Amino acid sequence: MLNDLSEPIKFIFTELPTSRDIDYYEKTGINVSQMLSIHQYFTDSNILGSSVRVEDKLRELQERFPYTDIVSSGRNIKLIKDSVVVASILRDEMNPDFCSAIHYFRDGCYLVRTENYMGKMLYVDYYVTASSNTGMYAKRVRRSFINSDGAVAYEQIFSEGEKEWYLFPNGKICTNQEFFAEFIKKLNLTKKDVVLLDRLTQTGFMQSMLRYGSRARLITIFHSRHFFEKGEDTDRLYLNDEYYDWFKYSHRIETMVVSTVGQKKELAGKLCEYGCSVPEIEVIPAGGIDRLRYPETKRKPYSLVTVSRLYASKKVDWIIKSIIKAHDINSKIFLDIYGRGADAHTKYLQDLVTSHNAQSYIRFMGYVNVTEIYKNYEAFITASLGETLGLSVMEAIGSGTAVIGLNVKYGNQVFIHPEKNGYLVDFSHAESEEGQLVFDMANKIVKLFDEKEKLEKFHKHSYEIAKDYLCEVVKEKWRKLLK
Repeated sequence: MLNDLSEPIKFIFTELPTSRDIDYYEKTGINVSQMLSIHQYFTDSNILGSSVRVEDKLRELQERFPYTDIVSSGRNIKLIKDSVVVASILRDEMNPDFCSAIHYFRDGCYLVRTENYMGKMLYVDYYVTASSNTGMYAKRVRRSFINSDGAVAYEQIFSEGEKEWYLFPNGKICTNQEFFAEFIKKLNLTKKDVVLLDRLTQTGFMQSMLRYGSRARLITIFHSRHFFEKGEDTDRLYLNDEYYDWFKYSHRIETMVVSTVGQKKELAGKLCEYGCSVPEIEVIPAGGIDRLRYPETKRKPYSLVTVSRLYASKKVDWIIKSIIKAHDINSKIFLDIYGRGADAHTKYLQDLVTSHNAQSYIRFMGYVNVTEIYKNYEAFITASLGETLGLSVMEAIGSGTAVIGLNVKYGNQVFIHPEKNGYLVDFSHAESEEGQLVFDMANKIVKLFDEKEKLEKFHKHSYEIAKDYLCEVVKEKWRKLLK
């Protein structure tokens, strides 16, 4: 969307991106030439893509090292001398013909050096052998960033307590915060520049931005919850640590962007409660639908679909249990589950289905591009405990599905209009019991398919809601903010 606004844009990584990161962002429409890593900025290379071929590095290693065997396994190609590994090439995860890294070993098992490739050899990690309660391990102590001529551009030193220093050839030594500051100073930001800040967790970055980049317009993006009441999240309580600095320095921020009106009201209230300045708060969804999608054939009767990461917080097990109860009443009801997650939790979900002999009507469909899949189903169901927006729900209503979900902040309350395009299931983090919740959700599922005519009206209303989330609408909100 930002590209369509015809402004020159750079997407800046405050941490070193992986090839998976780069591939992911390229698929969203961001050109690799627009991506910039802060760590790369201090070298003379501006290439983030893959360019060093595995066959070339293998030939080079064969010339450098005496070896007796070469073993290829998965992403690894190992050079072996007398049953001992001397070097190992790691193929790029996304482009296996290209090299991601080369590991060098001492005595066959002690990692001493790793060359990391991104466009060229971008940096080299050095290790010493250390011991811990779990045994011996390779401890990284130094990282050298390399210019295109092979010379060291600067070095990063790691020490105990996660402290880091940056050393430059001119003798300058920087802490982590000073390193960020040097980068921001080099940007020479002016009042014509706009800086969008998204989930900054590195210590010192915000302070450096305010000190050396304050002439630019600073806009912060809240992609997740800013505050968690007791019981709302297993990992966080009260103020979200991702946004601590944004509260602390709210008087220096021009605009905060949230995805829903509900979060805007709560954010303004929390800023006041903490005695913080309340900047302009704009509501712009963190995503959009390129177009409404209509089924080419009739939707699958009595079909439900859920799309999410298979994590505990998504509560797919509640969905499975409610589908089983609903199927006992209406045996035509079935569910398809799209997504992937941790192996242990995925197995738990699969075992849950198997133990109830539900494999014939609850299917695991894996991880696929679901953009064109929602329109084949009559309903979408979610039991996630909270989404600031909920992109999968947004995509689902863009394909006209009815929706069932918990009455939780914030997205469900925007996308689900009870009795108009689906049902909200009453839920309280403090009071709800699983048994009652599963029972209530099962009743909503059965009710949804009771009247065909009403279900058709639900489909039409979902399309009406989705029109407010078309990319052209969201893009116009950005245009007005950036103007």
